[in-house]
Amino acid sequence: MLNHPYVLSTTVKDEEEGVMVKDIVYGRLNLSRGLLRRMKRGGGVYLNGQKDYLTRRVKAGDSIQIVFYDEKTAMEPQNIPITIVYEDDYLLIVNKAAGMPVHPAGAYQDRTLANALAYYWEKTGLDTKVRLVHRLDKDTSGLILVAKEPYTLQRLLRQLARQDLVREYLAVVKGQLLPPEGVLTGSIGRSWDHGVKRAVTQEGKEARTVYKVLATGSKATLVRARLESGRTHQIRVHFSDLGHPILGDPLYSTALPGILGQALHAWRLEFVHPRTEQKHVVTAPLPREMLDLWKEYGGSSRCWK
Repeated sequence: MLNHPYVLSTTVKDEEEGVMVKDIVYGRLNLSRGLLRRMKRGGGVYLNGQKDYLTRRVKAGDSIQIVFYDEKTAMEPQNIPITIVYEDDYLLIVNKAAGMPVHPAGAYQDRTLANALAYYWEKTGLDTKVRLVHRLDKDTSGLILVAKEPYTLQRLLRQLARQDLVREYLAVVKGQLLPPEGVLTGSIGRSWDHGVKRAVTQEGKEARTVYKVLATGSKATLVRARLESGRTHQIRVHFSDLGHPILGDPLYSTALPGILGQALHAWRLEFVHPRTEQKHVVTAPLPREMLDLWKEYGGSSRCWK
């Protein structure tokens, strides 16, 4: 049981002697009450190997194990190739191709990343839900973090909310962007004249995109952007509002041949692993279509790193 992904184990510290199990669970382990409620459906709290109560008082050196209840996926498994760039017992990171929706919605009810992950779970014997920590637009390529179990998801979502989970993108935008670095802070809301589009508007929600120019071509700029909020289409809207829309964006600019949608790639993730407490930095290089477009618009293939 100790090494099972759905079990969280800890040892009571000297300074914790005499407190209740729940004080450690809600305090040092920082579990949410919602997660504890789901745990009680089919899991439980074990003190020194025996199922016990959250109100039991503990001694230094006691072993506490929390066994999480898990839900089976309702997602239809579909055999769709995916590129996994990192995986362990608790999470994996996928390099999503442009053109793949992340989950069923609207006109895209199957052939999504979630369907592909459900198939991978089935193939590898993992009987659990598909838990996407964050999402990408259908035509944005790059890294997506996926949790295999409830505790890892909770901790990663908290990092995301605190901006400790760093998400960086590479984009090819129209024209020569100045100044070479800055922070875009326009609030983002729904566009009044389009059901899908977003726009910078006073009535929108606060949004922050930090950018830095990496290279300038004759007709385009290669820029690195870091999200400090997670609004729909945020990077696309901010650069469009700046007058430098992302090349190939069919919604905020003009579609281009040779590339499927906008030239936007989620290239870097930085986070602390919820189980090991180790810092992870994972990157994925520009897809060939974006690199070819960058060259076509006067850029060099050696200057984006």
